[in-house]
Amino acid sequence: MTTQTLDKKNGTTEAEDVREVATPASKKAAKERKPSKLAGVLRGLTPEKSSAGFPVLIWTVFFRLVVLIADYLLVLSTAIALIPMLGAWLHQQSGDVYGDLTMSGTIAMWIAPLLFLVLVLAAAEIAVMRAMWRWASRRIQSIRDARAGDALVTTPRTNSQNKNANRKRSN
Repeated sequence: MTTQTLDKKNGTTEAEDVREVATPASKKAAKERKPSKLAGVLRGLTPEKSSAGFPVLIWTVFFRLVVLIADYLLVLSTAIALIPMLGAWLHQQSGDVYGDLTMSGTIAMWIAPLLFLVLVLAAAEIAVMRAMWRWASRRIQSIRDARAGDALVTTPRTNSQNKNANRKRSN
């Protein structure tokens, strides 16, 4: 723990004197700085609660296009790089490299595991694609809500609410 010494002149500590000296200079520097053009452009792109900015259709196209490009890159990299590497690794591990396996052994030790791994990868990619699509849908909906000015988000009526509303009331 450090001890603070009091200045004999005005009764302030050294830390307070340092803050007093640093604060006016930083305020002056902040006033002299102008916002950059890039910051202004990015601020104009962000969805706000007003009707200014890009239309919702442009945001929808943008988010959907980003998701589709990400999906394309994911599928392409899997098909071109990952699946052939898995196939080569399974081929080498199965012993088929040396020609020791029969056709049924090749199917059992190499082709069947590769097919299983491809199906697992496809299921995982579909799950990732759906998650990205839902993310984009949430972003688009938040932009629509902000543009509409609705602060309250209404939830659709479900069947359980309908059942409770139509049920007989007992005395």
